[in-house]
Amino acid sequence: MRISTAMLVTAAALIPVTAGAQQAVEAESVQQGIGDIVVTAQRREQNLQDVPVAVTAFSGDTIANLGIQSSADIGGVVPNLEIGLPGGEGNQPLIYIRGVGLADFNSNNSGPNGVYVDEVYVSSPGAQTFQLFDLDRVEVLKGPQGTLYGRNATGGAINFITAKPSRDFEAHASLSYGSFDAVTGEAAVGGPISEGVRFRIAGTGTHAKGYVHNLFTGRRENGQNSFALRGQLAFDISDTFDALLNVHGGKVDVRAPQYRSLGMLDPDTGFTAPCAADAVMANQCGNVLGYVSPPRFYDGNYDKSEPLEVGNLGASARFNWDLGGVTLTSITSYDDNDKTHREDSDASPFAILHIDYHVASKTFTQELRLAGSTGILTWVAGGYYLHEVLKQNQTVDLFRELRPLTPDGGADPTGATTGGAPVLFSRTINRQTTEAAAGFGQVEIEISPALRATLGGRYNYERKRFEASAQFEDAVIDGFPIPGGVLPLYAFDNSDTYENFSFRAGLDYDVADDVMAYASVSTGFKSGGFNGGFLSFDPAEAAVQAQPFDEETLTAYEIGLKSTLLDRRLRLNAAGFYYDYKDLQLYTLVNTGALPLSLLDNAADARIYGAEFEVIAQPADRLDMTLNLGLLDTKIKDFSSAGTDYSGNRIPLSPTVTFSGIVNYDVPLSPGVLLGIQPSVSYRSSQFFSTDNNPLLKQNGYWLVGGRLAVKDEDGRWEVALFGRNLTRKKYINFAIDLSDFGFIEQFRGEPRMFGVELRVNY
Repeated sequence: MRISTAMLVTAAALIPVTAGAQQAVEAESVQQGIGDIVVTAQRREQNLQDVPVAVTAFSGDTIANLGIQSSADIGGVVPNLEIGLPGGEGNQPLIYIRGVGLADFNSNNSGPNGVYVDEVYVSSPGAQTFQLFDLDRVEVLKGPQGTLYGRNATGGAINFITAKPSRDFEAHASLSYGSFDAVTGEAAVGGPISEGVRFRIAGTGTHAKGYVHNLFTGRRENGQNSFALRGQLAFDISDTFDALLNVHGGKVDVRAPQYRSLGMLDPDTGFTAPCAADAVMANQCGNVLGYVSPPRFYDGNYDKSEPLEVGNLGASARFNWDLGGVTLTSITSYDDNDKTHREDSDASPFAILHIDYHVASKTFTQELRLAGSTGILTWVAGGYYLHEVLKQNQTVDLFRELRPLTPDGGADPTGATTGGAPVLFSRTINRQTTEAAAGFGQVEIEISPALRATLGGRYNYERKRFEASAQFEDAVIDGFPIPGGVLPLYAFDNSDTYENFSFRAGLDYDVADDVMAYASVSTGFKSGGFNGGFLSFDPAEAAVQAQPFDEETLTAYEIGLKSTLLDRRLRLNAAGFYYDYKDLQLYTLVNTGALPLSLLDNAADARIYGAEFEVIAQPADRLDMTLNLGLLDTKIKDFSSAGTDYSGNRIPLSPTVTFSGIVNYDVPLSPGVLLGIQPSVSYRSSQFFSTDNNPLLKQNGYWLVGGRLAVKDEDGRWEVALFGRNLTRKKYINFAIDLSDFGFIEQFRGEPRMFGVELRVNY
């Protein structure tokens, strides 16, 4: 924190000198320096440099040039943003912004960072990984968004803003082919239909064979097969009334992603005793049935290779009324998401642990807000409502490989005939209903031409009802026939309510032309909820696990600087922050020596501090670069769970250093034709994937290098490009789970080196 503060103070001290030197720099750039980025982070259009909030924004073209195809890929280019994928690509993400997140991979608990598409909150975690196409921009807001944004925004918000219907005819298309026979196509067309009516239709699709080799079947795994469509209609109903209708949908239908099994038991002991940590990491150990993964990182043996199916369909309607100095905005949305994930959880050729996840959610939201500007005041006020019904149907099939040892091939939950290995098939069924409502407001007061104050508040109310039941489904259990093949275990019907008032107070001051400093204090709130994972088969233990956990709150203190210098050749933004985190919700998977227990509880508190720096420079004509650096320190305080003390540990998915860099250089080849050169790099320091900071669930620091080489029309009408990602062939994981009760660690691997060629056309 001392380093971060010193850098901020030094930058502020240099501003007068730099601003003075700026007057002497002549405007030689044909491109007129660094362009402005317009964002809607405060629910109104503003220049990014005028927003007293830490925001990282990328244009749709930049996202496409970096090869970012999924919402989960954004984490690779934004400082202090991590997105883990415990269920693999196409599944729900674990989003951490500045160390604030929730490492619960169960679909009934949305994390503390909001995901929005065109100002519509994406409620279901299962719907938060989606294809990116035809975007105008992406905005990542850091820090509590407790006054203006939907719900559960303790840590920040990610806004995806799509391209809107235009008043002139527009069309673009792209087609790429790359490694592992990956084919991706995208197209969009839009323009006027008649006076006052405009349309835009966009779609994308991807198919790839996959980068994991299944030695058991000879097939490729971790491929892609998906498509998405979006249609929009814009109406200028009158001079003071307009509307935008949006219908969207998508589908994923591919074999479920496969993990890597990292064995934990010593072959020299017949796979009965634990291996040393270095032997585990060297892939020299096996699971409880003696399976050792192949030596090659992207090879595996998988006996279960069934579909991952995700379908979503939604619609939204936005209306704006100009009431004469005041604008009334209504945003209504409905989204339906359905996902079935049938995974080979043990990642081996043996049927040890097979889990099927099915989640279906239906979400309705309504937001009304008034906004206006009168004299020295710019304000917004409104209300928000959400209704969501989410259903889970999950099965676990344990040790089917050992069924020949059990009486009549039935279940043996205690492992009496298998040497202690529980053999069973169980089903857990949940239904969660959420009602959320909020009233909010924020005002910006111009104290003087150079000084402004921001005050905002939000009242939150949420009610959740959670119904859960579990049962064994076997005709024979412990040698006894079960009528109907179903043995109920437990059933619960719990509910709870949560209320909170959050606020924001800040000052921003124009130090010089195009230089602003700001300071703020804000609070955030995430409601409590229920453990939607697999509970204990013991009804008494399950009753304890089924109790609701409490809400979490966060108080954030932040200072920042935003500046555009040297005749718009240099943009320097910096922020330093300190978080006081209370009752943070922590998910832990506890291995008991029999079956793992899924626990979701509140820690006492935590503290987080760090800084971010963004530099955008245009040192020469046709040359620009963007550098982003994030520094982070996290610490859990006073937390014990299941007899284990986690106090002093780092928060999962929170590397100390994150960095990304992009350089663009256009070289004229002939009149009207350019050669575009774009190298890119990113770095993540070491991070843990579990609350206990298990060194076996850790990814050491690593660099990723990418690049793009394009021949293109100077007016942007066409482009042919070669691209590459992970050019240094770095082998890394982006999540891991300790399943030592079964003798292995489950890892999800990052993508290997990828090459491809792409053609784009624009009209």
